[in-house]
Amino acid sequence: MTTQQLEITVSDHQPAVVVALRGELDIASGDTLRRAIRHLVRQGRIKIVVDASGLRFCDSCGLEALLDARDDIEKAAGSMRLTGVHGILKIVLEATRLRDTFTIDGTPVEAVAAMVLSASHDVSMV
Repeated sequence: MTTQQLEITVSDHQPAVVVALRGELDIASGDTLRRAIRHLVRQGRIKIVVDASGLRFCDSCGLEALLDARDDIEKAAGSMRLTGVHGILKIVLEATRLRDTFTIDGTPVEAVAAMVLSASHDVSMV
């Protein structure tokens, strides 16, 4: 899925899906991310890693899109993790004091591994 400003690549890494963002996440592209996440949730894909390492820009509207995505996933009893947080996204998260609202990992591999571990704990507790 691509807009002029944002490219979204989805790859399957059972049990999680990695949603890689490249470009700018802002007022013009936030709805593209929302639609992509809602589509995944409707398909039952509720363990989602959002890789922000390719973002060049993120403003408050982009942050709102990430919060909406997280809310949609959590309403479906899923979980979302962010990776590759850097640059302006890191600054926006810290300035708004929303950094702790997200679970942030260094890489998609680390995030997927954490979700695998979480899934195995969920199964063993049944």
